[in-house]
Amino acid sequence: MKTILLASMCALFALTLSGAPKQDDPEAFAVKGKSIDYTGVYPAHIKTIAVITPASYPEPKNFNAGVALLRAAGVNVKVYPSATLKPAGLAKSSYASIPVELRVKDFEAAWCDMENDLILCARGGIGTQDLVANINWEKLPRRPELYVLGYSDVTMLLSALSAKGYGHPLAGPTLSSHPGLAPSVVPDMKKMLAGEEVKIKLKPVKSGDCSGKVVAGLISRFVRVVKAGYGLETAGKIIVIESVGAKVPAIRSQLDELLVAGFFKGASAVVFGHITRHSDKPKNVDAVISEFAQKVDIPVYRGFPFGHTARNLVIDFARPAEIKGNTIIFPAL
Repeated sequence: MKTILLASMCALFALTLSGAPKQDDPEAFAVKGKSIDYTGVYPAHIKTIAVITPASYPEPKNFNAGVALLRAAGVNVKVYPSATLKPAGLAKSSYASIPVELRVKDFEAAWCDMENDLILCARGGIGTQDLVANINWEKLPRRPELYVLGYSDVTMLLSALSAKGYGHPLAGPTLSSHPGLAPSVVPDMKKMLAGEEVKIKLKPVKSGDCSGKVVAGLISRFVRVVKAGYGLETAGKIIVIESVGAKVPAIRSQLDELLVAGFFKGASAVVFGHITRHSDKPKNVDAVISEFAQKVDIPVYRGFPFGHTARNLVIDFARPAEIKGNTIIFPAL
């Protein structure tokens, strides 16, 4: 009986996706050239990675490739059962998700499994806010050593974790993003995870030296974080923001909402990452960022490799950083 149960569990953790329709997943990038070797990118203390799908169903090709790359790097990867379940509405929308109860069950199981060192979100999409609202936080241990990695819609989960003091939030590539990441960001990803010094040159919009821990996420999701009353602390912090699929008027509106809500009040700086999947001219994007810089009394920069492109660096919410001479520096720990 034990043998059968063990075999069943192994089968669940070895699940892969297949037979799904082609999807437009902005987190799944085309693989260019040789596959990335992730050996040593995740430090030795991250032995087991739990894969969950907190929101939308992930693109199968990149999901499976991501699992294979991590296992080839010697990481023990557990794919939780509902991570691969096809939602009923997938044929109509690539942003479809399975019932929230199943997603919560996977999250709580992964969280409470003490073998797991990192929870890697398969994809963002739409639906993480429902996940956060249905988690039984009181029954979960705080586990400050447990990393949780993702971006895009996962901004909701990372913000909740940071506000509540649970886990160790990391903003950065989802599982689906791993196969197509640009090789140029992988060395800094390794350094960030290992606690080594990381330096990134920025483009100043409004210069100024500053320091603080970093929070990072999608602008539109930070608007939801504020409206939902998560209580994310941004005072004294460097805020890295990105946008996907929003035109300039929408970006301007979202930034104004955050300004009115006091999201940037007391922050050390705002750093823009990638602004992608829009049809606006570059000069219009430049203009909305310049307008924003005039509305705040803190330094504003752009050019951080974070967001919906292959150049998407991991950002550790727990690491202090400083901006000097138009360069953001994460000192070695």
